[in-house]
This record gives sequence, structure tokens and C-alpha cells, in this order.
Amino acid sequence: MGIGKGLKNLRKNKNMTMEQLATDLNNKYPDLMKLTKGKISKWENEKEEPRLSTAKVLAEYFNVKINDLYSEPSTTYKDDNDITSIYSKLTPPRQQNVLNYAHNQLEEQNSKGDNVVDINSYKQDKIEVKVNGCVSAGVGERLHEETLFTEMVKAPVPPHDLALKVNGDSMEPMFKDGEIIFVEKTHNIKNGQIGIFIIEEEAYLKKVIVEDDRLTLISLNKNYKDLHFYENQSVKLVGKVIL
Repeated sequence: MGIGKGLKNLRKNKNMTMEQLATDLNNKYPDLMKLTKGKISKWENEKEEPRLSTAKVLAEYFNVKINDLYSEPSTTYKDDNDITSIYSKLTPPRQQNVLNYAHNQLEEQNSKGDNVVDINSYKQDKIEVKVNGCVSAGVGERLHEETLFTEMVKAPVPPHDLALKVNGDSMEPMFKDGEIIFVEKTHNIKNGQIGIFIIEEEAYLKKVIVEDDRLTLISLNKNYKDLHFYENQSVKLVGKVIL
């Protein structure tokens, strides 16, 4: 199941147009890819699927669990009074039948929970990716140009220069330990974007802030301290993470 129906339902619950949603996301998450009405439309119509890291941002924005984005909207009555209206037209014995049935449904729901699963969920499209090594979201990692191993990841995979495996939890909730991320090599990066940086020959995944007299690498997990670097300290930019 794709993200389309869940995203559309959440957007409509906020009474937002696709253009309004794109604008608000761009304002609140400047380090996210530049979103447009067209991109939102492709997601909702399931012509494209957002990266997992982007889906996590969407879940954070709507204040829901990421699984809720992939859930079909529940069926609701257009008129909140429909049930009451129908119930009031029944004879007392039939009203009691409805009440008994409702009690049984509630008990079954509370005891079993929602155990319905998509039998085809394991068949979700995946593709093999050549991984160039690990990147630290904690302690440092060595970076390699050659392929070190392969991983199966959910399609589609964006065009990229490097594929790296996240090691550590310092960039949660956006990037999970063990997640595969994709990197575009570049010598330029904007304030607030997330990139790969070499510090003392080890690679780090961090959000960057450049100020007049220093460069700061920020962990999204608040349990980790920011890293500050000054003019006489060497920090090399490898590239920016594709979101």
C-alpha cells in the first residue's frame, strides 16, 4: 500500500490544498527537498513514492505515526447524526439488538486489536543497491569510493553518487540506525541542509550551520552535543543527503 490515500486524508483533515501543504512544509523544513503542488499530487496519486526519510518528516508534520501515512482513511459517515437517526426509527426490541451488537463489536475490538495485515506487504518492490560503506550518526566511520556490500532497499532509488549505511542514532528521528541513505557529491551546501562530512578521515552524517567564525555540525537527536569547528580546523564536505 502506498502513501497516497493516507497523505490525502491527513491533508484534507487540515483543510489544506496541495499548494498550501507544499508551502508550509518548505517553510517548516528548509533542509527538505523543495516541494511543489505537483510533487504532492504525484505522492497522493501514487505515481511516485517519497523517500523513507521524507515520509518520516511528513509523519512528524501531521503528528502521526509513519504507519498512519500508509493506512487507508477510515470510512466515516458524512453526517454525524446518521447512526442516531437510524437508531431512533427502530422499535425498542430492534434498538436492543443494535445495542447488543455494538457492545460485542467493541469488546472484540478491544480484545483483539487491529490484526488485519496486507498479505502482499512482503512483496513491496525492492531493488539491490551497491553501498559504499557506513556513515556515522554517532562515532566516526571510514568512507570508501568502491562498493563494500549490497543492500535491498525499497524502490524507487534516486540518482546518486554514493549510497551509505547509517551507523548510530544521533540523527533520529529522520535517519534510523541501519538505514540506507543516498548522497549527491558537491562542494556547496546550504545552511540547514544535511550532508556527509569528513573529520580526521572519518565520515559523519550531520546537519550543518555556517556562521561568521565557525562551522557547526548538528545532531537531530538532542542526546548528542553539537560539534563546533573553527578556521584552523579541517572539515571536508563530501556531499549532501538526497531527501
